Amino acid sequence: MNIKEQQKELAGFTAGLLRKHFGKGPEAVFVSLSEDIVCIYVRDLLTPVEKVLLEQEQYAMVYDTRDTLMEKCLPELKKQIEKGTGRDYQHFFYDWNIETNGGVIVAARDSIITIDQEESSLQINELVSMITESIQKLPNTVKTVTLNSRTLVIYRDGILVDIEKEIFKLGETEVLRRAKSNLEKDALRKAFDQESHLLEGAVQEVFADWEFKTDRSIIVVIIDPFKN
Repeated sequence: MNIKEQQKELAGFTAGLLRKHFGKGPEAVFVSLSEDIVCIYVRDLLTPVEKVLLEQEQYAMVYDTRDTLMEKCLPELKKQIEKGTGRDYQHFFYDWNIETNGGVIVAARDSIITIDQEESSLQINELVSMITESIQKLPNTVKTVTLNSRTLVIYRDGILVDIEKEIFKLGETEVLRRAKSNLEKDALRKAFDQESHLLEGAVQEVFADWEFKTDRSIIVVIIDPFKN
């Protein structure tokens, strides 16, 4: 099966899986692949119940419900990804932007080998390192993977400070995730807007998620490419 066939099959499976668990499927699913990363970008997943909750400003309830549903979805999705690609993926991340009605699901392998060595990618690594250090600490590792002209994935590890590790040990994972999400995504969005030449396009959306147990993180930047 070639890459286009893998993408089409995985997009169809993801749409059906989300429809089964959420009660409504996304309007669009875009799949991007590399040796080490699978990125699934979904658009327009908001359900009627979620719309009502958002009208009442119950944002936390929407995110909590989605976390519960994703616990059901991810084991099935993991099997399908590994079946379709023939590769094992050990780490799964996801994030939502309720305001834009977009979301991403990312599967990553233990070792991110296929990284970009272009000058712009190295500058993105430096930019992300600087932003991360200003909020918490300098990451041990930052790697950029350009999946296509619209999808950039940035891998980080070794970013948690001691107080964050303690909060995680106390079981306050969701509080920690939401606090970090608000701080980091806002800072990243501003930085990428200012340095859009590095992306060769304008930022549409920025997503971020963390695997606190292993101190890993994924950032996904969805790009609207500049027209030549």
